Amino acid sequence: MSHLINCLRIYFLLFIYYCNSKQIDSLLCYKTSIHRCNRNEFENQLSTARTFSTPTNDRQIAVRDGMRHAWKAYRTYAWGYDELEPISKTPSVWFGLGCTIVDAIDTLYIMNMTEEYNQAREWIKTSFNVDSTSVDKYNSHFEITIRLLGGLLSIYHLTMDEIFLKRATELGDRLLLNFNSSTGLPYTEINLKENITNPSPPTSELSTAEVGTVQLEMRDLSRITGDKKYENAADKSAATLHNQAKNDGLVSIGINSATGKFSGPIITFGARGDSYYEYLLKQWLQTGQKRPS
Repeated sequence: MSHLINCLRIYFLLFIYYCNSKQIDSLLCYKTSIHRCNRNEFENQLSTARTFSTPTNDRQIAVRDGMRHAWKAYRTYAWGYDELEPISKTPSVWFGLGCTIVDAIDTLYIMNMTEEYNQAREWIKTSFNVDSTSVDKYNSHFEITIRLLGGLLSIYHLTMDEIFLKRATELGDRLLLNFNSSTGLPYTEINLKENITNPSPPTSELSTAEVGTVQLEMRDLSRITGDKKYENAADKSAATLHNQAKNDGLVSIGINSATGKFSGPIITFGARGDSYYEYLLKQWLQTGQKRPS
């Protein structure tokens, strides 16, 4: 991950920290309401665009200005590319889908940076294209899901702008192909342009974190569009993981690609295992504290 995206995320967290209490309460309610109200109330809450005020104190202004500085550098040296290499001031290609733009647009909206938000929205509207030659390569299914699909869904919930849902659906339709494995677990990589998977060799080991951290976005896409195919794929992959033997709830960081069973002796909350555990709670909340994840 580039220094720039880390920088943008830090600014976002700081901004929320320095927001006044009313804004914080509103945002927390939006993020956690799924387990405090029924489904209809939750959907009603998500059907209204969110609004945020401009900075009202020196600390908020400083954080907003820092975000503006980072965005200006990206606009100047790497616009449309996935990342900016800040020292060399050169663009970096990862997915070929303007990752920084999609990853940062909800932050721009929350910070009420209207000009920058409009720049990002226009790029997503006119240039975000899963059929582009820039995506004619194998990329990580996991990274595309959490950064691009997640980013598009997030800004859609904040704005209710249909262009973001359109782009999220286009991307979700391509990612859905990757769940067509014998175990239901997604393949590691996908070529979005050619709409083909990169099947893992029968003897290969999948990352537990990667295959266990792609369900939230697919379920959310189903709930927005009303099309159950995304949620069905998410549920099948989650069930495969849930039904495997565990060691007091702990699992290996590897999964056999042919059997879908955990393999290897390494258990850790670090790399390749971390987000699997994070998403157990998130999936439980998302499914109404009823379905196993």
